[in-house]
Amino acid sequence: MNEPLRLGIIGCGSIARAHAIAIRFNADDGLVRCVAAADPDPAALEQFTAIVGSVDRTYSDGHDVIADPDVDAVVLITPTRFHREYVLATCAAGKPLFSEKPLAPTFDVVRELCGAVAASGIPAQVGFQSRFHPIIRRLRALVESGELGAPMGYTLRDDQYWPTGDIVPGHSSWRSDVAEAGGGALLEHSIHSCDVLAWLFGPARRVYATKRHVFGYSVEDTAAMTIEHGNGVVGNLVTVFNGVRGREERRLEVFFERGAVELTTDFVIGAPEDSFMIQRPDTPAERPDLAEMRRDAFVADGCDPDRQYYVYQYFAHRAFAMALRNGTAPSPGFADALAAHSIVEAGYRSCALELPVALDSLEASA
Repeated sequence: MNEPLRLGIIGCGSIARAHAIAIRFNADDGLVRCVAAADPDPAALEQFTAIVGSVDRTYSDGHDVIADPDVDAVVLITPTRFHREYVLATCAAGKPLFSEKPLAPTFDVVRELCGAVAASGIPAQVGFQSRFHPIIRRLRALVESGELGAPMGYTLRDDQYWPTGDIVPGHSSWRSDVAEAGGGALLEHSIHSCDVLAWLFGPARRVYATKRHVFGYSVEDTAAMTIEHGNGVVGNLVTVFNGVRGREERRLEVFFERGAVELTTDFVIGAPEDSFMIQRPDTPAERPDLAEMRRDAFVADGCDPDRQYYVYQYFAHRAFAMALRNGTAPSPGFADALAAHSIVEAGYRSCALELPVALDSLEASA
C-alpha cells in the first residue's frame, strides 16, 4: 500500500485556510499527511494546525520546511512576492512543488521560475483550482466532444469584493500593494480565468486591454480585455474588485456553432451562485441537475460521492498527490501558468501602450 505523501506547508495566511480544509480531506483519504508548516505569525500557524488536524513540526522560516528530511513535497501558499526564493530553493532541493498563483509579481520572474522548474525536472503543479470545479469540467467536456460544434466566442465576468483590510476588516492587505502583488484584479484574481480560457480554447494570440484604479490603490481594481486565441476563438474578460462584501462570482457565456452555454461559479462547490444552462437550436434550455453533476465528478475521481467537497482545492491537492503516487506529471503545471501569465502580461502592456499586444512579442522581449 502506498504511504501518504508527506507535505510541508510554507505560508499559513488567509487563503491557507481553504488549503488546510483540502489537505485535511485528502489526509482522511490516506493520500497525504501534513508533517511541517511554516509562517512567521504564530497565530496563523495555530489556526492552520487547528483546521488541518495536526502538524508534526512548525517553523517560522519556510526554508526549514524545504530542508526538513521528512517533507516529501512542498506546498507554497505565501504572498506572491515571496514565491521566487522558495520556488528556487525547492528546485535546488529537488522536491516536488505545489505553488499558489500568481507565480510572481513580474513577468520576467515568472519566466525565470518556469525555466528553473523545467531545468530541475521536479514535479510541479500550480494552484489553478478552477479547472477542477465540476461545472468548468462539464464545459470542457462540451468543448472537447464537439457536440455543439466549434466554439466561436465568449464573454467572461469576474467580480469579487476587494481582498484587502480597507474593505474587509481583519483581511490581509498585501494584494492592494503593487510591490507585493504585482497587479490587482487582473493578475491576482483573474489569472484563474485566464488559465481556464487557455485550457478551454487554446493559447491566446493577441490581447487588447484597459484598466482603472477606482479605489486609488497602486494596483487596478477594474480591467477589461479582448482576447484572440490562436484557433480563432475571440472573447471578452471583465474583472472587478469591488466594495460589495460577500459577493464573489464568475459568469461565463460561450457561443458555439450549434448552441450556447451559460454558467456561474463561486469559490466553493455547491454555492448558491452555481448555475449551468445549455441552449440548443429550437429547443427549450437545458439545466442539468447540479447535484448530479457534482456527484458524477466525485465518482469519476474515485471520491466518496456522499461527502460534500465544498472547496475545490481538494481536487487540486488530490490530483497532485495522485500524480506523484502514479509517477505522472502534475497538472496544471508551470507551462500552463506561463500561458496564463502571458495573457495577463500582454493585457498590462496593452494598457500601457493603448494598443493591441501580440503574445509572440513577449518572447521577442525576453
